[in-house]
Amino acid sequence: MSRPSRIVAASSNWLAFAAALAVAFFLTPHLIRSLGPARYDVWCVVEAVLAYFTLLDLGVGACLVRSAARCHSTGDTDGLNRVASCSLAIFSVAGACALFIGVPLALLLAPKLGTRFNDPADATAFMLVMLVNLAITLPLSVYPSMLDGLERFAAKAAVRIVTLAIKATGYVWVTWEGESLLPLAIVSLVVTILENLTMAILCRHFEPRLQFSKRFIDRETLRAVRGYSGNAFLTMLAGRITMQTGAVLIGVFLPTGQVTAFATAARLVDYAKTLLRTVTMTLMPGIAAMEAKGDWEGIRRLFLAGTRVVLYLVLPVNVGLILFGEPFLRRWVGSEVADGGYPAMVVLSLTLTLGVAQSMAGRVMYGLGQLKWYARLALIEAAVNVVLTLVLIGPFGVLGVSIAVMVPNVLFCVITIAIASRVVAATSREYLSNCWKPFAALTIPTAVWLAFGTVPAQWYQIFGAIGMGLVPYVAGVMALEWRAFRAPLRVAASLTSPIGIRIRSATRSARPAVVSHS
Repeated sequence: MSRPSRIVAASSNWLAFAAALAVAFFLTPHLIRSLGPARYDVWCVVEAVLAYFTLLDLGVGACLVRSAARCHSTGDTDGLNRVASCSLAIFSVAGACALFIGVPLALLLAPKLGTRFNDPADATAFMLVMLVNLAITLPLSVYPSMLDGLERFAAKAAVRIVTLAIKATGYVWVTWEGESLLPLAIVSLVVTILENLTMAILCRHFEPRLQFSKRFIDRETLRAVRGYSGNAFLTMLAGRITMQTGAVLIGVFLPTGQVTAFATAARLVDYAKTLLRTVTMTLMPGIAAMEAKGDWEGIRRLFLAGTRVVLYLVLPVNVGLILFGEPFLRRWVGSEVADGGYPAMVVLSLTLTLGVAQSMAGRVMYGLGQLKWYARLALIEAAVNVVLTLVLIGPFGVLGVSIAVMVPNVLFCVITIAIASRVVAATSREYLSNCWKPFAALTIPTAVWLAFGTVPAQWYQIFGAIGMGLVPYVAGVMALEWRAFRAPLRVAASLTSPIGIRIRSATRSARPAVVSHS
């Protein structure tokens, strides 16, 4: 994939998640008000529990992305069909397992959750429909994974944005005058099916030779899928434990309303982290293709350049969350949630910069298929997270859970970056010297924002202050990275200047006419 194509892919992927973030931004306060704190607590707990069932992906999705990229770059259509067919078979079995395990769990857990708002039947129906949604999504997820492997990120992003708009409209419609959770689950199910079927049509369009058949399923391919997906599964397991255990344990040990405070703070940080990680997610199939061609120097350059770019993006966001997080939360979800959520958000935001920089290292490890140590480090992080949560949740509450998430995550990110640097033959000195410019540029918005002091909880004042810092920051980045910006600006200037227009006109008029020989 060329550099312009990478930019288009990263931009479209980012735009899709930015749209999801915008929808979540407007929907969260609406849902809290419409459903009430008790029902919204149940929503958060059910989401946290069902997130564990996505582990039934077993890491096969990541394997399919990497294998599809490698097979497509080398023209191995038969290999592509074998991997796709084996992945679909595994996903189908996983979907059946989700129902087999999940239905008894839902019947046991959901009625207890429903007692929080005196409607166990609504909570049970909600959890069962969400479980069916998950079971259907697992086999259908072969199609978005294929689109990623084929590097058709723009088409996938377009589908995601359209279906997101449909889902958001449905959520607002069913909660406008009602508090029931069940209609929300039905809207989610219908939109999920629509989204994945659309992606299936796109897969057939972009790769007409793609076939799913029993004859493509063989032991050798299954063994290859298992070898890669096993480590990817362990990484997913660790991620679910790290991200979801806190909300579940808070729901068990702390009073009503505490889940909402923690979940809101965690989601705000996670939204920022994922929004920036989407820039790197599109690089995994490209790295796999480069590795298949033996272009290790290209991988090293991409790793260093990508890290510098994401640091430019994440650093002002990280500082902005700390300086403007409290008035933002008060204006967004109200003072009651902000009082408990802001201290947790400050602690969790300490993982943001390292987490986004680590995502670049993670894409390298996934693209190269070197996940053994990565997966085991992630499991160690998750284990430390759970132990610290159990120790700190009693004396420190939500803040203690946030500390339990932050400490092991920081250590995991540092070690992962060190391992990835070693894999691509980038020295510590080279990596650190690659990062000084983003930190130097950060001093500009930080100084401006500190000069503003405390900002009132009003949207125009919050975003006005943020903008006052970002404008000189962008100018500072352009000054530091002038070489990168100089060539595109020269091209743009030549194309828009009067001389450039005349040159293009003369060039077109000088072209020989196309003569038909039919």
